[in-house]
Amino acid sequence: MKTITEKPRAVRNSAYTYLIGRIRVLEKGLLSGKIVESALRAEDLDQVKRVLSEVPFLGESLQGIGNTLQSIDETLNSHYWETLREIGRSRAGKKLTAFFVLGFDTNALKLVLKRQIAQVRGGKEYPSSLSWTTLTRFMSGEGREYLPDFFRLAAEGALAIFENTGNVQMLEAEIDRRYLQEALNMAKVIESPVIKNWLIAYVLFAFIRAALRARFQERKNDFLQTLYFKNPFIKQEAFHELVTGTEEKVRETIDDFGFSDVFDREATLFDPVALAELERSMDNYLIRFIRAYRMAAFGPEPVFGYLYARCTDTRNLRILLEGKFFGIGEAELKRKLRESYYE
Repeated sequence: MKTITEKPRAVRNSAYTYLIGRIRVLEKGLLSGKIVESALRAEDLDQVKRVLSEVPFLGESLQGIGNTLQSIDETLNSHYWETLREIGRSRAGKKLTAFFVLGFDTNALKLVLKRQIAQVRGGKEYPSSLSWTTLTRFMSGEGREYLPDFFRLAAEGALAIFENTGNVQMLEAEIDRRYLQEALNMAKVIESPVIKNWLIAYVLFAFIRAALRARFQERKNDFLQTLYFKNPFIKQEAFHELVTGTEEKVRETIDDFGFSDVFDREATLFDPVALAELERSMDNYLIRFIRAYRMAAFGPEPVFGYLYARCTDTRNLRILLEGKFFGIGEAELKRKLRESYYE
């Protein structure tokens, strides 16, 4: 089955006109290739921050960033979260931010569950649409707290698996499975065939990543069985082939998905370095696919593309800032960076 055989036609919907106008302004705060190159050439963390201070909107948000990993992480997460909150204030924007907000909420759920298991009370709260107090009270059984079905079922299922296995990785696999299921549920109802195909590709890439990582991380088969769920885009046999098949079979399986151009045919797939490059290629595939619709005058595609661009920028900024913090060289950092959305 070829997941994406051609670029779908964008939706013409004037309901997104205001949001498109707004992101045309906000796009000035996205990273460009020129800014990234300047940051790469910077000698240290302070110089990188000076380079980034020249970027509209972004520079203002990074003014108070400290020279610690925690400060870098908190500032980047907060800046991205505020973008999601702004776009999500409108009814049309809320539909498009739902996928990205889900990622924040899922991470919050994982962290609260781990703290519950470790019997750690309190701790740093990270951006989420869910109340951390509600999450904590629900997990501890204090009071009659309510969680939406997705999070309630994910929490209950993850805790049940942990009680049976005592393995935190299995807990995460259960939550990740439900996260990917929810992403496909969003694809079913989204009005845009472009975003629908993007979400399907995102889920397939997540399965490919998990399967190939398992080959050299020696994860138990139970972990992969927990992660997998029945869906029309990747059959269980194909997923099993990714995990246990020969390299030739793995390449054939990825070809069948329609993603033959995401990996280097000269490099082995069963190597951590090659896998890191493959993951980078998959992320670049997603940015290129949605970037093709950036200048559409109507419809949700430019807005969704901007939101994913901000997600990609957050990752690239973390690589640049933390890389300079640890003194990693320019060439090595460049190999880790994803393509910029704003050229």
